Amino acid sequence: MSQIYTIQQNAAADNLRKVIKRKFPQKSARVLFNSLKNAVVEKDVENAWRKAFTEYFVENGPKDENAVMTSPYSVDGFISTEGNLVIALRLLMEFKFKTDLSESYDRARIMCQCVHYMKKFQEGGDELPNVIVGADEDQAFVLVANKFYKYLLGDYDWSIAPNEAYLKDKKLMQDLLKDKNLEVYPFTLSGGNFKERYSSILDLFESIDSIKNDNGKGQYKVKVSPATILGMFDKFNHLAFREPEKVKPVAQVNIFMQMLMAKNEDEYYFIPRNHNLYHLPGDKKVKVFGYKIEVFLNHYDRNFTPKEIDKLTSIADTLIEANTRRFKGDFWTPTVWARRADKIMQSAIGPDYKKEALVWDCAAGVRNLTRDFSYNDLYISTYHEDEIELGDGYNPEAKEAFQYDFLNDDVDLTPEDNPNPDDWKMPNSLFNNLKDAAKTNKKVVFYTNPPYGTANNFNDFGNAKANIAKGKINAYMKKNGYGKAAQQLYTQFFARVLKLIDDFKLKNVYIAFFTNTRYLNGGEYWQKFNDKLFSKFTLQQGNMFNAGEFSDTADSWPITFSVYKQKAQDYNVALKESPIITLSVEKSVVDSNNIASIEKIGDKVISPVYPPKDLSTWVRKPLEDIKTEPANYPYPQLGSAMGVSKGHNPAGSLLKDSLGYMVFNSDNIAKGTTQNGVFIVSSSAYMGHGFNVLPQGFDRAVVGFAARRAVKPTWINAQDNYTEPDMTKDIYSEYVNDALVFSLFNNASCQAAYRNDSWSNTNVRGKWANEWFWLPIDYVRGKIEDVPSLSLMYDDMRGDEDRFVAKEIAKRTFSTEAQSVLKYAKEVWIDTLEQRSLIWDDYPELYLQAWDAGWFQIKQVQKKFNTDNYAKFQEAYAVLKDKLEQNTYKLNMLC
Repeated sequence: MSQIYTIQQNAAADNLRKVIKRKFPQKSARVLFNSLKNAVVEKDVENAWRKAFTEYFVENGPKDENAVMTSPYSVDGFISTEGNLVIALRLLMEFKFKTDLSESYDRARIMCQCVHYMKKFQEGGDELPNVIVGADEDQAFVLVANKFYKYLLGDYDWSIAPNEAYLKDKKLMQDLLKDKNLEVYPFTLSGGNFKERYSSILDLFESIDSIKNDNGKGQYKVKVSPATILGMFDKFNHLAFREPEKVKPVAQVNIFMQMLMAKNEDEYYFIPRNHNLYHLPGDKKVKVFGYKIEVFLNHYDRNFTPKEIDKLTSIADTLIEANTRRFKGDFWTPTVWARRADKIMQSAIGPDYKKEALVWDCAAGVRNLTRDFSYNDLYISTYHEDEIELGDGYNPEAKEAFQYDFLNDDVDLTPEDNPNPDDWKMPNSLFNNLKDAAKTNKKVVFYTNPPYGTANNFNDFGNAKANIAKGKINAYMKKNGYGKAAQQLYTQFFARVLKLIDDFKLKNVYIAFFTNTRYLNGGEYWQKFNDKLFSKFTLQQGNMFNAGEFSDTADSWPITFSVYKQKAQDYNVALKESPIITLSVEKSVVDSNNIASIEKIGDKVISPVYPPKDLSTWVRKPLEDIKTEPANYPYPQLGSAMGVSKGHNPAGSLLKDSLGYMVFNSDNIAKGTTQNGVFIVSSSAYMGHGFNVLPQGFDRAVVGFAARRAVKPTWINAQDNYTEPDMTKDIYSEYVNDALVFSLFNNASCQAAYRNDSWSNTNVRGKWANEWFWLPIDYVRGKIEDVPSLSLMYDDMRGDEDRFVAKEIAKRTFSTEAQSVLKYAKEVWIDTLEQRSLIWDDYPELYLQAWDAGWFQIKQVQKKFNTDNYAKFQEAYAVLKDKLEQNTYKLNMLC
């Protein structure tokens, strides 16, 4: 009977979800999320939420309820249903901007205002609200209003205006901060991917409906779902452990999940006579605050279906703290992509690979990759021991599920020198099966989603992660010629597989990894690693999809799942020709029944680029044979146009006769548009990763700058590398001159003039010439010589001459698009000219009295005295940028 009831209950829940989706479809959710994301004041937040609630409850609500949106007593929003209804909605809404609704204080602040509003309802003889919603641009929470009616009988100062109540009604605020009914956890509507945010807003509406249908009188418990579990775990983590420093983060997640779902009550339980001790497997005990945990857990409805347990377990990885798991670069794999990976493996390895092959998931986490399938010869290992418990119950057919540091354990051993399996940390059965596979030519599949962290400071995939990759396999790679890629965690997984192949003499191996696509695009950083990999393996099949499909990752870069097959002959030499890679570009879609599937949207052809054909080598080429002495004068080390870095070990240095320094970090599209990827300064750049711009290399420098800054990055092209341009094409000379103009006025063109006694690149003390200034000195003189307020600028010109760029512009012919930019840039310069004297005393650090002040300095004046011509300049500059982007492809700098 209970089974029938459960089936009926699940069917009813599915039908309810469909109704909610019809009332608030994905299109509406996107409008809400975009509006909230772009909100700049509280009114923007209010308008966005009112529109969403109006659509769901008023426009798409039951017609017989006659729901209306009003604002009685100046509340942010109030929805009520009219008529003789037994069940009625009276929803009071309060919206804020820049709050943190996961904090008790901000929830109490909103509730304090709502209580004062309810008092006005009471005094006006109006029926009280039965549901309360508080929301900002990121989160929302739901409360049962009748839990707070008691305050209306309290001795509070009801003369206070509701919007000031949290500041002035201190007694009510104190009482609310103690109220356990406020211990709810908000629905998160930012971060993650769209599906998660959409699920969160549906959960919000379902919660409101649940309270309404119960007429606000029942014991309401917050629904546990992927949308609320992150906030739950954060609160749990703060209140649960008496000695949190002694409980590893992954263990904290495991304990939380075990308590929440009661999966293994024989091993996980409170000690009966001491609820401040929690029992773990192996008779271990953890000191906890038992009472706090029990109150916390009793606030939630934990009657989970098996499907819900699976879903919550599958996202356990997302709960592990940023300074451990996220620091290591781990990402959990959504089910839809695990299933897609299986299809690719069936095609690339064989339809029966799960029966025929030894499969080893060597970074398994909670078994998201394998849990939905069955294997004849499966091994599961993970770095985090507690994940073995978290994944308990999945893949019971696995030969072994064991804790194993794939990048460090057994790395120093070989079967030849250490033939006894007892000497190895890997299970004996795995050791023996690998040896047997070498003899029988059995397929061996290394299948995993390795972490993506980096040990260097390049900051390519998030924050710098120094030291996380400096283990045994990292040392092995450095010793054996893998190059700079030894710093990457996921390339270390490849290298460990290659070492296992050599050690065990395996001959029929497949590598099936989820990785960033960066290495496939080539580049000097990856060249030695790619030579190693592609001399031993060929890519059989792969796809590419947005990293945002993975929870908590940015949506600006691609991930590939690719299957590699071991070559029959191991050449083990540098490749004569780089392989051209073709990947199927895909995305996940969800149908009206909430069933996810994969949709192909195209193909991506990747042509690896290596020195000397890369753009970085090309822009530096003219400097190779030039013998220029270091600058013999003091100069600033710059981190921005006017920002002098104070560190003691600068990476950049200035040469004599230098026009400035161009940071030129790496060769890919995405890096070119980041803050520290590509930029120009008039002195030396503290961070280095670039070159001095000398007159002999000026044209190549501006071409490189324009190519890197003009092309808009997408997640599909983000990791593509630039190659040298085809200089034989007719458009090349025009491209050079367009690039020159583009480089003068880009936001990353941080060239400026300085008037500082500490620096001089001229024969005048304290005078630093900006060689990128584009207007002739005689033209400037003619504009200021009769303006008394600009006498300091006039004095600054005495004995000076045209700057390098002004001389170059005088010699060249420019396209219509470039001329338009120069025209309006001149107009902006004229518009801001006399305004300089009004503020140069207030902002001496901008050196606005310099006659050759650069575009960055001019823009600071423009910001304070907005000019009509600046909008025209921006329009012209956008046209030039689009043209350069198109011609970058026409010159074969990108494929």
